Amino acid sequence: MFKIFSNKNVDKAQLLEKANSLYVKKKYASAIKYYAKILLLDSTDFPSVANTATAYFEMQKYVEAIPFFYKAISMDSDNPWWYNYMSQSMQKCGDFSNALDYAWKAVLLGKNDNAHHLNLAYTIYETSDEIGRKKTDSYLKKWYEKFPQNPIAEQCYKSYFYDKNFDISNPEYIEELFDVFASDFDSVLADLNYDSPNIIAQYLREYFNKKKREKLSFLDLGCGSGLCGKQLKKIFKKSTFIGVDISSQMLKKAKEKNVYDKLVKGNITDCFCSNDSLFDVVVAADVFTYFGELDSIFKKVDSLLCKNGVFSFTISENFDNKNDYYLMPSSRFVHSINYVENILKKHNFFVIKNECKILRKEGDNDIKGRVILAQKQ
Repeated sequence: MFKIFSNKNVDKAQLLEKANSLYVKKKYASAIKYYAKILLLDSTDFPSVANTATAYFEMQKYVEAIPFFYKAISMDSDNPWWYNYMSQSMQKCGDFSNALDYAWKAVLLGKNDNAHHLNLAYTIYETSDEIGRKKTDSYLKKWYEKFPQNPIAEQCYKSYFYDKNFDISNPEYIEELFDVFASDFDSVLADLNYDSPNIIAQYLREYFNKKKREKLSFLDLGCGSGLCGKQLKKIFKKSTFIGVDISSQMLKKAKEKNVYDKLVKGNITDCFCSNDSLFDVVVAADVFTYFGELDSIFKKVDSLLCKNGVFSFTISENFDNKNDYYLMPSSRFVHSINYVENILKKHNFFVIKNECKILRKEGDNDIKGRVILAQKQ
């Protein structure tokens, strides 16, 4: 949520009050017209400059926003958010090189504010994808040099300069990423045609229809905002659901869906909720992109499932090399299907379904992965 700036100048108070009222109601185009009237009276009126910039940004009119962000920076040069918004606007306009410069300035000014570190991470990824790594590599090196303890800087550096010993994402990185992402998570994934929860739910519907079982106990690992639980609850209405996630903000979103009987905050590698009885089903939708080594997790899942319990999850498949798992520049892990199948077998799972599916979109590209349903033997 952008801050609404106010101005106590009596001559402009009425116009500004009207403009701000429209802004709060998200009537950005109308608000901009009133800010424009104020700027005709006084071109240095900072609240009108700042709110016009952010109004254009909210309307996704990035070309129009950029001149006002320039002016906001000239008037309030120590505020990292103007540089952050400028970098995002420039990126949307295809000016990746300058977007990277402004993202870096936001990090230097914001220091320990991880919102700016996340913006830099995303800008580096987009820039390297569009114009190559010549410029991004230098930023990665100085970023990690200056902020070696920052989990986002570490994750990005080690994903670009491949570290074979880096086999799990830093929990602080995951927590910060999803705390920041939580407010927009559902709408962003809807735009990406995110389909993993639906596919998992359909797999389990088919499986349990044959078993003629309706009342089950589910453990949703990395439940996030509850998208998978929501799909499952539609089918298994009489069942109980427990969700585990590392992000408190995502858990708040999950709670709003009224799906889960219990929600637990914790890292899935070391926080498995205690339960009087074992689970019938464990699900993990797009969770293992943040874990390379899966042996220890699958072992724990085995211990949590009742006899003949089932485990359904997704992975992003490694098509780049012959490694069991590989950390991509996107800071996500991909896995060899042979590795996953071998680990499942090692921990007493029989694979019922293993299919390649389109899990979501990324830009104009379909992102394919594996959706797996396995039964404990």
